[in-house]
Amino acid sequence: MKLIFVFLTIILFPNLSFSKTILEKISPDLSNLWGISVLNNEEILFTQRSGKLFRLNVFNKEIFEVKGAPEVYNYGQGGLLDIAIEEANNKKIVYLCFSKLTKNSESATAINSYQFQNDELFNKKQLFISNKSARSSRHFGCRLAINNNYIFATIGDRGARNDSQNLKNHSGSVIKIFKNGNYFNNKAFKNSLPEIYSIGHRNPQGLTFNLDKTQLWLHEHGPQGGDELNLILKGKNYGWPKITFGKEYGSGKSIGLATSKAGYEDPFKVWVPSIAPSGMIIYRGKMFKEFKDKIIIGSLKFRQLHILSLNNNMIVEEDIILKNEMGRIRDIEEMSDGSVIIVNDEFDGGVFRLFKQ
Repeated sequence: MKLIFVFLTIILFPNLSFSKTILEKISPDLSNLWGISVLNNEEILFTQRSGKLFRLNVFNKEIFEVKGAPEVYNYGQGGLLDIAIEEANNKKIVYLCFSKLTKNSESATAINSYQFQNDELFNKKQLFISNKSARSSRHFGCRLAINNNYIFATIGDRGARNDSQNLKNHSGSVIKIFKNGNYFNNKAFKNSLPEIYSIGHRNPQGLTFNLDKTQLWLHEHGPQGGDELNLILKGKNYGWPKITFGKEYGSGKSIGLATSKAGYEDPFKVWVPSIAPSGMIIYRGKMFKEFKDKIIIGSLKFRQLHILSLNNNMIVEEDIILKNEMGRIRDIEEMSDGSVIIVNDEFDGGVFRLFKQ
């Protein structure tokens, strides 16, 4: 059933010149959606954590399942997670990040590339698999961002927090690899694994470049409090678990050494209490002028969108919209017309389109 929410402009969007803003459910009920990527001016591909991939026309709402998605380890927070798409030599290339079964009921974060045509993935190439597999069902990370010949990806700590400071495993890092799978050494740290770009992360589930692709923004889940927004730089340590605003679950005891210390990068923003951030874009379009050049982040915990205004890389304002209107927000994308596509992570969830009329 189509659900349409019409919001009075004067209440939620006082600066709009249009009479109303609409949030419309544009897909059937689908559980536990995770990642979105724009395919063309009218269509998206999106992932379902259970392992399915779909193509959806966001205007006429036609939906088709895509064949050839990888077999995934669908357990806990694991499964088919993020997706990125680009066009090269008149071919659509799809990148998928997912949890891959390795051995003895263990799994690891992996990235594959494929060609896409006629609702089918083919010419699979494994680009990356984390060297630290685990039985844990938590903290896969698995957000993707493309820049020129490279893919950047977040790798969670899998619940083993001290691994985030270990340069000999991928857990708790941001990696940078060639899109074609060829060997590349970042040389970000002395004696580190070649793919590692930054370390000290817990479970990053937001990753995006700014408008001219010169800055890489990341957000990550803290424990009890301490969600962070960071600007990612090569060879930098973002602290977890030594430096954090987060507390131990239940007891509320401090974690690590401090909230700030020389040699570790300070976050640009911290959320206490945690908002459980997931998905992130920097808005480029014209439909929502009040969003222009702002960071938009979804909240799983509070079921809302956070709109962050930047000035010289400082967060100067934070607005909240869509509170409790569509459940746990998992990912966000922007269409060429400026409308915003959102997926939620609910058992009766789906794909939504936010637009003006």
